Amino acid sequence: ICIIFNGYTFPEVVVKERHAVGVIENSLYMTLKKQNISDLLALKMAEVYAWQIDFYRIQDGDNFRVIFEEKFIDDEFVGVGIIKAAHFQHWKEDFYAFYYEQNGNSEYFDEKGNSLRKAFLKSPLKFGRMTSSFNRRRFHPVLHKFKAHLGTDYAAPTGTPIHATGDGIVIEAQYKSNNGNYVKIRHNGTFMTQYLHMSKIAKGIRSGVAVKQDQVIGYVGMTGLATGPHVCYRFWKNGEQVNHRNEKVKP
Repeated sequence: ICIIFNGYTFPEVVVKERHAVGVIENSLYMTLKKQNISDLLALKMAEVYAWQIDFYRIQDGDNFRVIFEEKFIDDEFVGVGIIKAAHFQHWKEDFYAFYYEQNGNSEYFDEKGNSLRKAFLKSPLKFGRMTSSFNRRRFHPVLHKFKAHLGTDYAAPTGTPIHATGDGIVIEAQYKSNNGNYVKIRHNGTFMTQYLHMSKIAKGIRSGVAVKQDQVIGYVGMTGLATGPHVCYRFWKNGEQVNHRNEKVKP
């Protein structure tokens, strides 16, 4: 079946609904692969739950149910569409997501009708792995001495996009010897975030520029004091660096 538009013929995209259930073993990717489901669904799920679940902390035994769309052209799979509904049990806590569209706007809500969108994303990277957590007494791999590590390290290949975790104004975007290329954002009178060791800062990102949540502000690298490509993500609350994974920030 084809669609004719302005004299051109296009193959029709057929959308089919699919239901998947799984228990995490090793990773979400591997769990989906065993069911012959595209790993694109993992990316979609990470986007839906970006404000609720830190996908770097998923553990064996976490489980999920999801209703989603798959797209086909001439019976050939071409992509994952909308996630209609999902339930993800992470660390024995239940997270629900229901898709709703009204007046051209779409959003996800929990089982109580609350929007899943929050003030901050759980991580500045879509996927990767957490290599070092917030620790007030960590042995530094470069300096070879115990030193407070007031951030969370996420490793990923050089060039991986780094996203602003919340709306705000860039207050620093520069290079310093220890931090390498970095960006610091003021979100409001309470919170600031910082992103270190970038290979490069994204075009147009400079002091005074307003950025939106999920906007790409730079790319993973290993500039400054770093032993491998990663981003060190730092989170300030009332002028003090804190562990962002312990903060409960309201929308």
